[in-house]
Amino acid sequence: MNPLSILATFPHGVAVFDRDMRAVFINPAFCEMFNMSVSPGVSADDLFSKTPEVPRHIKELFTEGKTHINHDFRPDATVARAMALYVYSVDYGEAERGACVICQADEGKRELQSEFEKEDKMAMLSMITAGLAHEIKNPLSGIKGAAQLISKESSAYADLCKLIVNETDRINSLVNELMDVKTPGGQKKKKTNIHKILDDILLLQQPELARRKITVARDFDPSLPPITVFEDRLKQTFINLIKNAVESTGHNAELRVKTRMSLEQTPTINPKGGGGMMMSVEIIDSGKGIDPEILKHLFTPFNTSKKQGTGLGLVISLKIVRDHGGTLVLENNHSGKGAVARVLLPLQ
Repeated sequence: MNPLSILATFPHGVAVFDRDMRAVFINPAFCEMFNMSVSPGVSADDLFSKTPEVPRHIKELFTEGKTHINHDFRPDATVARAMALYVYSVDYGEAERGACVICQADEGKRELQSEFEKEDKMAMLSMITAGLAHEIKNPLSGIKGAAQLISKESSAYADLCKLIVNETDRINSLVNELMDVKTPGGQKKKKTNIHKILDDILLLQQPELARRKITVARDFDPSLPPITVFEDRLKQTFINLIKNAVESTGHNAELRVKTRMSLEQTPTINPKGGGGMMMSVEIIDSGKGIDPEILKHLFTPFNTSKKQGTGLGLVISLKIVRDHGGTLVLENNHSGKGAVARVLLPLQ
């Protein structure tokens, strides 16, 4: 009995190569993951012609004893999700030693890790805003009070004092928004149609869309039921995401907004996320995509590549979606150019 036959039903892709770089075993899961039918004895170079780094790692294993692990491996551009790739030694048969290549789809593990990282960044925002409350709000009260007193004593400075009061109120409002770590005071959830929210925001963006000659493709699922949300807060999230997408999309291009039902089991550490059926809203631009270095720092407060940006829009949007029991993911579009902002909200 071939000692490798037990791996035939293994849920992960497994391939074993001898020292001549020829396949001695490949299980069905491997063929399915790589979308191929494999003949016995195929060479590693032929099998991994689109990813030559894999045969290189197999050779390094045989010549130098170096194992290899890559948690962001993609067999080719048609594969939407990254997978984990392992290359290490394995014994098979009598005195036979080969190179075992395992491919494991570990989106859940990676996405769950991403959720923990987002949680850390929201905690960072809470710490920053706590400091802002102490360092900004008290001096603002003093500035506003002094301006009001000056205005009463000297009408010559009334207009300037009014400007000071208005600006301190504006800054105070911004600080209050950043400090909003609980349910917004005075706001109540209500049932609303997600498509109305999106249409209203796209209407507001119409002048900029027209200036850039961007067409909008609405791919809406008419069967989606109303959802119960903090409408103004959720609008803020989609304003941020759509505005970002418009700014990322070049002239004479297309912006796509897609809604659908989703049963995908998205990993989450959100205590409000109850699982089950979700509503998915995707905003797909046709720009250059997100630079890998910028992707690493998404949702980090005050981190921005925009000249006039504050670096707060995405982390505030993330918090709003989390408050609704959902998740927010930004990634490059694996099926085309540009980037995708995906919001998942529970249907309840």
